[in-house]
Amino acid sequence: MKKIGIIVLTAMLAFACNSGNKAEQESSNDQEVNMENLVEVTIPVHGMTCEGCENAVKKSVNSLAGIAEVSASHVDSVAVVKYDEATVTLEEIQVKIADAGYTVAEE
Repeated sequence: MKKIGIIVLTAMLAFACNSGNKAEQESSNDQEVNMENLVEVTIPVHGMTCEGCENAVKKSVNSLAGIAEVSASHVDSVAVVKYDEATVTLEEIQVKIADAGYTVAEE
């Protein structure tokens, strides 16, 4: 009985981590971005453990206006964001990451 419980728990964990791993979640923001105001920042993010987590961070940040590009790495515990600083602030981006369930670390 214990083995079945462990197998079920492992399967649920694997499913949860991979549930965000869909191509449509990586679609870029259709908002207008002014290239003259483009800034790139690397944000330390704790709590990402898989590609599904990376996708959750990317999807959340991409929902903001003014985002040009987002990448995330659970291996390096960072998100790299290119954004229009006239449209969105670093603080708004950090709040979106936190809203997705991850911790933005101090640099």
